[in-house]
Amino acid sequence: MNRVPHRVASVAIYLAVSLAVLGVGYIDLLTGSDVHVVSLYFVPLALAGWRLGRSGAFATSLAATLVWLFAWQQEAPRHASPALWVANFCTQGVAFLTVSMLVALLNERLRLEARLRRTDSLTGLANRHGFLDGAGIVMPLCRRNARPVALAYLDLDSFKQANDRFGHAFGDALLRQCSDFIAAAVRASDIAARIGGDEFVVMLPEARLDEATAVLDRVVDAIEASPDFRRAGVTASVGLVVDEAARMDILGLMRLADERMYQVKQDGKRARSA
Repeated sequence: MNRVPHRVASVAIYLAVSLAVLGVGYIDLLTGSDVHVVSLYFVPLALAGWRLGRSGAFATSLAATLVWLFAWQQEAPRHASPALWVANFCTQGVAFLTVSMLVALLNERLRLEARLRRTDSLTGLANRHGFLDGAGIVMPLCRRNARPVALAYLDLDSFKQANDRFGHAFGDALLRQCSDFIAAAVRASDIAARIGGDEFVVMLPEARLDEATAVLDRVVDAIEASPDFRRAGVTASVGLVVDEAARMDILGLMRLADERMYQVKQDGKRARSA
């Protein structure tokens, strides 16, 4: 992933938040004690918490507290005691920090829930929902550029029998191994998902038949070489479809790859493609 645009965006948000805090401080100075504008500080604080995370929330809270304190001292008693300064700094700082941190934690929670909604908890691959989301972005790009899309269904043969014989913990370990083999074989631009109990799907954008077959062969070779898979008697059947100009919709590709996978399972072959 390219981190440069992300860093540029973060710097821009830091600048915007800092300017907003200074702007509120300037308004605070102009209005004095006649108009209370302290609540305006919470606007840049909330933005910092939402977009910059906990570290940004802490830094902005500290800056906002110092700016507020500077504006307050213009109206403070001429001989205010140091204890009063410390008390005001702590109380206002805690209020600012609490709000910005709550916003940051809320955003983290929402991001985590969104990620979990798209991720298979057992294997770490995408789930069906996450796969369809990713495919919904990739397919139109390939179609626009008339580039091929390969899609493969992979099903573990005799998995249910192995799961019943060796236990669910062993079966889960096989699923995790299979997902590791898939993740190791695919490219960063590919989308891999577990969409059923022992069914996996892989989308390879801009991959032609030979390229997609090579990727899937690496996965099947790894499964066949695994001592755990050999001990359990579990193999893999793969159905592969290549749409040369990405004209089909994703559900149609998935349906066709699924049909070919079941044909492969019946024929006892390694893969079937078109």
